[in-house]
Amino acid sequence: MQYTIEQLLQDGKLAEAHARFGEFLRQCEFEMNDLALSTGRLSHYEKQVDAGVNNDSFERNKIAMNFQGQINKFRRETLGKYFDIRTQQEFFDSISDRDTVIHQILDYRLTPKNYKRDAQLVEGNSSIVYQLVNPVMKRHAVALVLKVPTLREEARHEIARLTDLRHRNVMKVIDHDLSSFPYFVITEYVYGSTLPKALDINGPRPVTQTIDWLYQLTDALDYLRHKRIIHTNMRPSKIYVDDEWQVMISPFDLGQFSSAEQTYNRYVDVCQYGSPELVKCDGVGLNLQEMCVSDEYSLGLLAYKILTGKDLFEGDTIFEILTSRQRFANDKKYREQKFAELPHADLESATRKKLSLNVIIRKLLEENPKDRYPDLHKVLRALHPLTRADQKGVSIARQCYRRCLSVNKEFINDFYRAFIQRELVKNDMPVTFIKEFSDIGIKRQSAMLQMAIDLMIDVDKCGATLTKILKNENHQKYGFSDFELFIVVLIEQLKVNDPKWDDAVAQEWNRIKKETLILIQ
Repeated sequence: MQYTIEQLLQDGKLAEAHARFGEFLRQCEFEMNDLALSTGRLSHYEKQVDAGVNNDSFERNKIAMNFQGQINKFRRETLGKYFDIRTQQEFFDSISDRDTVIHQILDYRLTPKNYKRDAQLVEGNSSIVYQLVNPVMKRHAVALVLKVPTLREEARHEIARLTDLRHRNVMKVIDHDLSSFPYFVITEYVYGSTLPKALDINGPRPVTQTIDWLYQLTDALDYLRHKRIIHTNMRPSKIYVDDEWQVMISPFDLGQFSSAEQTYNRYVDVCQYGSPELVKCDGVGLNLQEMCVSDEYSLGLLAYKILTGKDLFEGDTIFEILTSRQRFANDKKYREQKFAELPHADLESATRKKLSLNVIIRKLLEENPKDRYPDLHKVLRALHPLTRADQKGVSIARQCYRRCLSVNKEFINDFYRAFIQRELVKNDMPVTFIKEFSDIGIKRQSAMLQMAIDLMIDVDKCGATLTKILKNENHQKYGFSDFELFIVVLIEQLKVNDPKWDDAVAQEWNRIKKETLILIQ
């Protein structure tokens, strides 16, 4: 199959595109002889007409027909080999489904932005989501193609505003094209997983990590509210855990730009993770201040999910979920039973002051909005001391790891650099490692590393989960010595970065190393 020059340019094959264009120009030279013959015949005929010798329209039509045949032949056999020359009708006749149109236009409009469509990730009620790759920057991005035939001017303005947002836990809007259908927005790609997937793999999170995630979510929401951004994406499926083990949220809800009706799944999410006031108005209709207080209830539900691994309001149907909600609101005994499922979450500040995450969660989950915090900033102030406090009963290893992440924001990258360097010395960097630990590969691996360390810390309780992951075919290509080196380098980096490293910490990590290697073996 021969590709057109446009296709070669689009694929970055610049040398081949030049060569193909050279072929095309040489082909054009062959057409010059036929053109000269046709031009000579036309010139001779017109001279005869001017002299009054010949005014036969048949002869002129014959010249025109022959020339038209030459043009058609050139267009079909020569031009068509090198350029996409389909007419609009021919293009639409070739379309078998809607995606063909979107892919063709999207690819054309992404090329100047140095992005290529890599894969379709998911299709929702409001958008089709594509993974993009930028081969120049060596990074991925996401294209959200809005499923709307037209875009209101207010919507264009709102989307444009999102490009100015800057917050660590809010996904960046990199670019957009709202000039014509299909309208799309490009956001950063989160190398990690959704919150539910992270909890499925690693189980409920420790109190200290829950505090960190809850603080990050609250801070991100508070930032968006101060920027006058209204969205209703506070549900687990729309929260991501990135390669640095921080939570990320989208800055906007595409549903507000869509003309489509709310889906059943979306309404289930509102019933399961929305505040009582949000459920009453079917997920719409709250103003900015009301949404701030409504978000507090959602944050409480998310904290419950992260700490227990379970939804506070359980059920397979909307009726069951709403029944669970009603019982939680009206049955005090049942309400206390649900709160009793939360783990012990008392902490102690540097000044020996007693702090409790569970007290904050209870206040967030007050049925009456007036009984919650006045605003999100007050929630932040309540959470902040907990982010600096120590919890009794937390393992020495987890405290060590948390300190390392706190004092060195580049801890994960430092680890990978050290690990790859040691692999290079040991194995002369096999092809497997070159691919897995490329610039893009490391970002993917980092998210998995965070999960792996979490499981290793609790290896005595999470051994079965860790074994299941190790049996995955993606890990079968590594040998025992690779895993051993991985753990050795990790402990070395922990020792370098932990300001409180001592014999007790070293002894605990050596125990973890030993038990993990037994599982691997």
